[in-house]
Amino acid sequence: MSYCVKCGVELDDSAACCALCGTPVYMPDDVRSEKQQMPFSSVPAIPAETRRKFAAMIVSVILAIPNIICGIVNLFIHDAGYWSVYVLCSCALLWVIVIFPFMTKKTHPFLLWGFDTAAVFLYTYVFFPMQKENIRNYLTVAVPIIACVSLCALIFIIWARGKSRHWSSVMLHILADCMAVCVVIGAICFVRGLEPGVITTLIIALSDLALIVFGIYCNKSKRIRAWLKRRVFM
Repeated sequence: MSYCVKCGVELDDSAACCALCGTPVYMPDDVRSEKQQMPFSSVPAIPAETRRKFAAMIVSVILAIPNIICGIVNLFIHDAGYWSVYVLCSCALLWVIVIFPFMTKKTHPFLLWGFDTAAVFLYTYVFFPMQKENIRNYLTVAVPIIACVSLCALIFIIWARGKSRHWSSVMLHILADCMAVCVVIGAICFVRGLEPGVITTLIIALSDLALIVFGIYCNKSKRIRAWLKRRVFM
């Protein structure tokens, strides 16, 4: 004799569902019941948010282990300086950019943008020793480049949040941002007299400009867009 898994009412052997609450009957010894739907799920229901946070916690622990080991080793082997700081800063930057978004309950693009910008500024600052010449290089080279990249990312976030964008428009925006960064780097190289850097950034900027012109033409030509969709599924 069997009983209902929900209300406990005694069930007939031929019953397909409970006569009181209507819960489907599952008989593990009956071959016919294998084709019936189980009254309860055998898979544990874990919210997606909990899974993300658990995965982020596991990765955080994995990142923390090499930092702890390097810190302990650096205490005994410090002839080459405190090199473990570089490992710590690299892992911290990776955690802020990749892991931190999984720890938040809701994605806040502007908050993540602020954290990422501050993390990159601090990360690059660590690699410039506290000397007058290096601090000048940090302020005149690293800060303008990071500020330009951060500003382009902020403009892209504001632009992308407005409405749904086509992939070609997103590609054009990214290419325009890359060209702006190349212009800033080229200007810095020109001021500092680094001719190879100027030539390299000029080539990249011209290549971006050519791609931008082609992308604008594709956006305006329905025939080209249809051809790309047929050929490369874009």
